[in-house]
Amino acid sequence: MTSVSTIIEVLQRMNGAAIAVRHDRCVQVRNRNASCRRCAEACTSGCLSLDGGELAVDPALCVGCGTCATVCPSGALEARDPVDGLLLGACAKAAEAAGGLAVIACATLAERAAGLYDPQKVAVTPCLGRVDESLLATLACGGATRIVLAHDDCAACALRPGCAVAGEVAATAGELFSAWRIPAQVELADRLPGAVRRAEEGFDQARRAFLGATARRGRRVAAQAAAAAVQGEEKAGDAPTLSKVGEDGTLPHLLPERRRRLLGVLGGWGQPDDVMVSTRLWGHVVVDADRCRSCQMCAVFCPTGALSKAGEDGAPALAHDPAICVKCRTCEAICPADALSLSDEVFARDVAERVVERIPLRPPTNPPGQENSVRDALRELLGVERIY
Repeated sequence: MTSVSTIIEVLQRMNGAAIAVRHDRCVQVRNRNASCRRCAEACTSGCLSLDGGELAVDPALCVGCGTCATVCPSGALEARDPVDGLLLGACAKAAEAAGGLAVIACATLAERAAGLYDPQKVAVTPCLGRVDESLLATLACGGATRIVLAHDDCAACALRPGCAVAGEVAATAGELFSAWRIPAQVELADRLPGAVRRAEEGFDQARRAFLGATARRGRRVAAQAAAAAVQGEEKAGDAPTLSKVGEDGTLPHLLPERRRRLLGVLGGWGQPDDVMVSTRLWGHVVVDADRCRSCQMCAVFCPTGALSKAGEDGAPALAHDPAICVKCRTCEAICPADALSLSDEVFARDVAERVVERIPLRPPTNPPGQENSVRDALRELLGVERIY
């Protein structure tokens, strides 16, 4: 089993100009029994890899694509090249220049099409795996009516895992736009749209047609989100420290900046339809009361506080807030009774209204501190009547 010190060493070796690391947010550091390996599974360059189930890193291979930061559920990895605020600003400017069409292209396609498109109308990123839902939602709520994620031939690209991640992000954004009735569409395309072709000198009909009010609104929303992004990113790169258990017996709860921005943008747009959404972002916890031992370890190690202790007067219970669940599945992985599962479907209004569900639990069979509690716990675990 990989030790905590090894995981921290791997993450610290990643910390650099392209990726900022907050190792105390990594669910593997918080509990080494967690099953998350998403950063290594999505790494486009082989910088992060799995060797016998253990994380390995070669910083020299990192290309700064930011895909690992997009798939990291707890915000332990943050893209720096560029930071979220700068990328959002570039995308907002491109959308304004193209009359509400936001085009984000991978660097390979942009290089191949150099000279054929207007660079003011296209935002370029090393890989589309860098794009996340908070960016797309901010652009849409800021006035972009169509968002095109343009990529080159991903099958032949060394960074091809990023395209799959971009597809998941686009699908999630589409589901959110539908539920919140946001009048924008997101699409993946293997070429640049004609609207961004290089225009004749002095003629740019799309730019002149773009409504001034929409442009101002887009700049305002983008500026607010960019400021929030920069404020959060300035805190990155702190000296490594191990998380300490709080007074309530749980580890610190930290909601990723991207999730915070996404909830803020959606909340600013308004109330969604009362429908269920199935995305890569949220999960709904389901507890099997017959199997649960009421140990509440799921609440102890939940990175965001989506699961928390809610017992009163000796009656144990869990509180579940789907809006801040990041679907890391730590709760599933560490449950000793295999009594907990995570549904992919949540109600959009539960997310918007921060509806908290209370899950009553049975009193623990062998509560800590009780006489003979260790012996009784071993008896239950081993399935024997007598222990000498």
